[in-house]
Amino acid sequence: MEHIESFRAMDTGIDLIVIADERPMLPFLEARLLFDQQEERFSRFRPSSLVSRLNRGETVADPWLDAILPLALAAWETTDGLFNPLILPALAAAGYDRTFSTVSGGAPVPLPPPDPRTAIERTTAGWRLCEGRLDLGGIVKGWTADLAAEHLAAATKAPAMVNAGGDIRCIGEEAPGRGGWELTVEGPSGETAWSGIVAGALATSTTLRRRWTTADGRTAHHLIDPRTGLPAASPFVQVSVIAPTCREAETWAKAVLIGGHEGLELAALRGVAAFALAADGSPSPTPSWTAP
Repeated sequence: MEHIESFRAMDTGIDLIVIADERPMLPFLEARLLFDQQEERFSRFRPSSLVSRLNRGETVADPWLDAILPLALAAWETTDGLFNPLILPALAAAGYDRTFSTVSGGAPVPLPPPDPRTAIERTTAGWRLCEGRLDLGGIVKGWTADLAAEHLAAATKAPAMVNAGGDIRCIGEEAPGRGGWELTVEGPSGETAWSGIVAGALATSTTLRRRWTTADGRTAHHLIDPRTGLPAASPFVQVSVIAPTCREAETWAKAVLIGGHEGLELAALRGVAAFALAADGSPSPTPSWTAP
């Protein structure tokens, strides 16, 4: 029997799904609490968060930073800098300096972020920023989906799936013999662009949803190109990635969307299964992408 728990966290809808005989009340509660705690730790909009403390110039020692910051640095390296956790000043200049429901105005200016290898430092006293300001929104949601799905599967000893606003992590099989979970990617107009069995994670990033009008009448979105420090001017409007973990799928989906054809070529070189869509819905998959 399929059991579902739905709620909002990290400014998006979250669905927890477990296939078990009985509803896993406690594991659902624990997974929901994890999302709330992660938002408290990593939201740049919460003054007490670990991210806000680092951005104020504090040195912070915390095991959760010990876990996520090396992952963020690794994502920067493997995507050749298309993922950069230090894009906050550029986001703020573009108008995304508040929660998305209240975003308006802004004036995008070229603000390329610094090199994270020299800007993010681990000292004996903890982590600190030597320059730049941190935004971990491009990796924490997928990472939390991984942690939640792994907890649900371990606690229930049953197949589990977490969908965090399109960042999906699956464990086990939806039905015996399926080899995973059947998932669907919708195109820009809501049509089914792809469907298939996923064993691992699927994440989708798009420039069509978190958009707003700047002070001078231009359209801006939340995906900053680290090469320019401006909202990405990509030939793609949506990218989906299948990967072993949601953290990897999320960072690569953003990297390919930001990088455009260059990002897609890099993903193909790295063996990443990516599926990019243009505004007219025409697809550009990498060789590793699974045909429906």
